[in-house]
Amino acid sequence: MDVIILAGGEGRRMEGRDKGLVVFQSQPMVAHTVELVRPIAARIVISCNRHLPEYADLADQVVEDALEGFQGPLAGIHAGLKVCQSDQVLILPCDTPLLELPLIKRLLVSAKESPQGITVLSEGDKLHPLHAVIPLSLAGDLESWLAGGQRAVQRWMRIHPMQMLDAGDASEQLSNLNTLQALEALESAKS
Repeated sequence: MDVIILAGGEGRRMEGRDKGLVVFQSQPMVAHTVELVRPIAARIVISCNRHLPEYADLADQVVEDALEGFQGPLAGIHAGLKVCQSDQVLILPCDTPLLELPLIKRLLVSAKESPQGITVLSEGDKLHPLHAVIPLSLAGDLESWLAGGQRAVQRWMRIHPMQMLDAGDASEQLSNLNTLQALEALESAKS
């Protein structure tokens, strides 16, 4: 299965830093995700909008949004889907470095049960829409959605067959490190 790692944000809450390249436990955050999925990935695609050479060292391929101006994660997913080849594609953000392989494997098993739909991690009713498996067949639909000016990830997902996999038992793994303060606090707690 191909994997798209999303690392294309502006990093506004990270004081403008490229979040995927911010160091956590001695390596860039994105490197944690790459190492996690390398054993199960046919190809790793990093969707980024800056620092492409640095990301290229970690991935099989890097892509940039076709839309200018940091249009959000759906634009990054779309850019990645355009180069993927597997029937289903695992989508992960670069900023959840506590994620572990057993949870990813649970997501993949669930996705195989419903290969034509989107499978997304959740905690009860709360979706984690950037931890998902998306059928490659939805790439054209996503392109139309974006062309229509739509950017909301969950809204797009909910117009398709979708199943949620409750990961409430692993909620710490889904902690997004969106600020330098959150990163520093977690570094301190882990040391």
